[in-house]
Amino acid sequence: MTNHEQKNSRPLAFECLRCSQCCTGEGAAWLLREELPAAAALLDLAPEAFVELYCRRRGEKYEIICDENGVCILLGPDGCRIHQAKPRICRAWPWLGAMLKNASAFEEAKLVCPGINPQASHAEFLAQYEAEKQKEK
Repeated sequence: MTNHEQKNSRPLAFECLRCSQCCTGEGAAWLLREELPAAAALLDLAPEAFVELYCRRRGEKYEIICDENGVCILLGPDGCRIHQAKPRICRAWPWLGAMLKNASAFEEAKLVCPGINPQASHAEFLAQYEAEKQKEK
């Protein structure tokens, strides 16, 4: 079975390829206050130490710092170092509000995310999102 295919051969609009491309972009990843303890615990740190080492405070959110190449500093050689407690925004990719509401944002995301099927329409993307939500129930 090739990328972007389901067992019934209907094309998927999105299939995560674990490429870590979504782990790039300054300001793209952030934690909420309630997410800090679990993330910090995975690195054996107190939440305050975690924030000092890995974040910038932005109001009630904590923006995860990126390196000089724009890559999240929590991305290690084996993937996300806090994967089990990764931020809600990271878990939501690509089902983000802008891409769900705006077809042009979805089209732009196709240019950077190899997991988004370049032939998929915005309607197919929305249909997959709704199907994913139904599976979670």
